[in-house]
Amino acid sequence: MEKELVPIFFAALGFLIPALFIGLMIWLFIRARRQAEERRRMLQYVASQMGWAFAAEASPSMIPNLGSYHLFSQGHSKKMENMLYGEIEGGRAAVFDYAYTVGHGKNRHRYHQTVAYFQSRNLSLPPFSLRPENVFHKLFGAFGYQDIDFAQRPEFSKRYLLRGQDEQGIRRLFSDRLLSFYETNQRVSTDGGGDQLFFYQENVRVAPENIQQFVQWARGLAALYKNPW
Repeated sequence: MEKELVPIFFAALGFLIPALFIGLMIWLFIRARRQAEERRRMLQYVASQMGWAFAAEASPSMIPNLGSYHLFSQGHSKKMENMLYGEIEGGRAAVFDYAYTVGHGKNRHRYHQTVAYFQSRNLSLPPFSLRPENVFHKLFGAFGYQDIDFAQRPEFSKRYLLRGQDEQGIRRLFSDRLLSFYETNQRVSTDGGGDQLFFYQENVRVAPENIQQFVQWARGLAALYKNPW
């Protein structure tokens, strides 16, 4: 009798394991969807508290020349959502969630970040991208990959990768005040050019309850770009 039960047991086990796996996948999908809906609801409430508008699904066309900035030129399957937007000191401002995918199949990785955006007629910036430097950047640098360094600020030069075609204009922009800020805020990435600025931390989403604080922090950094000296 026991020998007869063994094949039945393994047959049942062969059915149960895939069923449990499918059930887990469904549960994770439902959980992620509920979390996304809750985040959206909370961010919409924050927008109302700030007196800003809210767009659950945002279009890249809402921001001029978005694709020309480093963050938004990366990867594929790009998505912009949960945008809070309004005005600060006569210029456009926004905060939004942005995601993109790098790679395919097993090497696929999805990046999610919350981005603060500012546009101001008081900004006139050379196009640049600034982000924390990693080991690959250092390796590529040995083969001529551009990285604008500052001899008087070795800590900044060690921690950050700064790139842009107008190197002299970028050097004039990055005063000691700006360089000092980034030395003490070493995970901040920034894309800028013309009258626009974007601030974010790679693969970091800001919690809804911290959005207003994030906006004020980013507003202070934008002010440094308006008056770097």
